[in-house]
Formats: sequence, C-alpha cells, structure tokens
Amino acid sequence: MLVDPKLKTDTELEKNIKTNAHKLKPYIPVCIIVLIMFVIFKYWDSAIHFIGMFFNASSGLIIGMIIAFLVNIIMSAYEEGIKKLTKGKIKHGLLRAISLISAILTLLLILVGIIGFVVPELIKSISLMITALSENLPKMLNDLKSNKYIGEFATSLMTTLPSTEDISNTIKGISKFVLNGASGAVGALASSAGAIVAVIAKVGIGIFFSIYILADKEKLGRQFTGLINTYVPGNETILALIKLLNTNFRGYIVAQVTDACILGFLCTIGMSLLKLPYAMMSGVIIAFFALIPIIGAFLGMATCAFFILTVSPTQALIFLVYILLLQQVDNNIIYPRVVGSSVDLPGMWVLAAVTVFGGLFGIVGIICSVPVTATIYKLIKDDYHEREAKEKAKANQKAQS
Repeated sequence: MLVDPKLKTDTELEKNIKTNAHKLKPYIPVCIIVLIMFVIFKYWDSAIHFIGMFFNASSGLIIGMIIAFLVNIIMSAYEEGIKKLTKGKIKHGLLRAISLISAILTLLLILVGIIGFVVPELIKSISLMITALSENLPKMLNDLKSNKYIGEFATSLMTTLPSTEDISNTIKGISKFVLNGASGAVGALASSAGAIVAVIAKVGIGIFFSIYILADKEKLGRQFTGLINTYVPGNETILALIKLLNTNFRGYIVAQVTDACILGFLCTIGMSLLKLPYAMMSGVIIAFFALIPIIGAFLGMATCAFFILTVSPTQALIFLVYILLLQQVDNNIIYPRVVGSSVDLPGMWVLAAVTVFGGLFGIVGIICSVPVTATIYKLIKDDYHEREAKEKAKANQKAQS
C-alpha cells in the first residue's frame, strides 16, 4: 500500500511543531513577565497611574482578603474545637457556618468592648490628666527643688510658670479651642460625605467578599493550586513559598496576640495590686503596643508612664520598675513558650527587619517585617544546608574512589 509522501511530511511537521511547543511552554510565562516588566519601565508614569487605579478599584477585595485571613485563624480554632466536642459527627456545611458566625461575633464583641469600655475610659483619663497636671505640676516642681541635681532647674522653671488659676484658664481656653475644632471637623466630615461613603462601601464589600472566601476556602485553594501548577514555571517552589509565608504569618499573629493579651492582663492585675492609677487603660495600651515587635513595649511603657506621672511621680517610677520586671518575665519565660517555634528568627535579624521594613513601609512594614524575614531566613538556611550536604556527599564519593 502506497503512502502519500506529502501526508507523511505534514504529519512529521505537526509532530515537530507539537514537540517544540511543548519544550517552549515552560518559558512562555517568563517571556510574558519580561514583556510586562519592559512595558512598565518603558511607560513608568502611565504604569504607576494604572497600578494605582487598579489597587484603588480592587481595594475592597484586598480588604476582604485581609479580613478573611485574620478571621480564618479564629474560625479554624472554632472548627477544631467543635469537631472534638461532636467527635467529627457534624456535617461540614453546618460546621463551617457555626464556626464562621462564631468567629465574626467574637471579633465584633472585641470591637464593641474596646469602643464601649476602653474609649470612654481613655477620654476620662485624659480629662483627669489635664486637671491633675494643672494642680500637681507646681507641687511636683516644688518637691524637686530640694534635689541637688535638678533643683536649680526646677526653681527657675517655677519662676516662669503661671499661677494655678492662669493654668486653669489656659486649659479652659484649650478645651474651647478643641471643641470649636471638633465642630469644624464635623463640618469638614459632612462636606466630604462622599469620600466617607466610598470608604464604608469598600469595607462592606471587603466583609462580604471575605465571607465568600471563608465559606468555600477549600475549593478556592484547589483552584488556585491548579492555576499555579498549570501556568507558572517552578510551581512547586512557588506553592512551598506561599505555604511557608502563610505558616509564618499565621504563627506570628497568633503568638503576638496571645502574648499581648497575657502581658496586658498581667499589667492590669499588677497595677491594681500596687494601687496605681489607670490600671485598666494601661493594660489595654500595653497590650496594643505589644503587637508591634521590639519598639512596641517601650512605646506602651512611655505612654502609660506619662499618664501616671501627671498624678504622682512616685507612682510613675513604681510603674516603670514593675513594667521593666514584667518585660523581663515576658521576654524570658512567657514569650518563648507562647511563640515556640512559630517564627524561627534570631533576635538580631528581628531588630534589623523591623528597622529596615519600618523605614521603608512604615507601620505596615513593622507588622509584616518579622514573618517575611523569617520566611527569607528559612529559605536561605534550608538552601545552605542542602548545598552543604551535597558538597559533603561529593567529597565522600571522591574519598571513597
């Protein structure tokens, strides 16, 4: 039977095209990325404008993803607890619904607690602080006159200090100015109602988007993994990196929040036992600032000490001594046990990460610095040990041969 030579040639050509296309397929995404980078650098101003517009348009979705990540930590804990209580007999859909609602209610209760209790306490404390400052500052300076180191400075300061009545009138004037400013601020807010509505709308979209993500997170995870495996070269490395980042961020957030709550609770209890003022407010401030690595403890301590100083310098000194001791207990006993191996990063690199990321990206950089740096540190560490093991294996093979 004769075969048409042209048909045979066309078949071989198709096979060659398919083979070459298969070989080139892994490099297509790289070429696309290079092309996109070239366009960005070529048209930098337009690219920045477009990126800004894109992030502005998708800000609601980004907020939703952040909310979903944070809520998922609490939701997962509820799911594990309910599974243990029901011995795994509860249906997945019902389990997810109960856990999601419980996580959202937990966050709302925390928010309502902060707004309903802490904020009024803070306003009350500031008001008392202003009053105490006007009454106690002359007395405090008078007490310091006998000090041989700063007595001369205190004496000269007292001669220039207005009378208590003048201070009181000054504070009233400041209060009036603040109230007038507040009314002006209300007017400014009213005039920019459109911007406020836009922000509320974005947050609302983010909340609903986070609920959709959390309700079907397993399916979304499979779809995302499938896309990475299909279209991204080196997909195993990318997926391992994402998994490591997720683990570090999750572990770091849980550890920081847990440690901050313990520290704030111990601060409130200790201050109450020592009969120091502003115990509850100080505990909340210390817990809040403890979420910021390295510098947070000092910022919280300085803020609380300032409030207490307006009431009594002696009590402020007692507070500083107590917080310093509490910090030592936290750093050496509580924090290592709470954090454990969630973020394996030496202290030197923690300080370096906070300094660099904080300088580049502000408060967001400070919060993200430790988990991101811990991820980079682990990748470099694992790669180093892998290369070292290969070098030793090669040396052993040469020695045996």
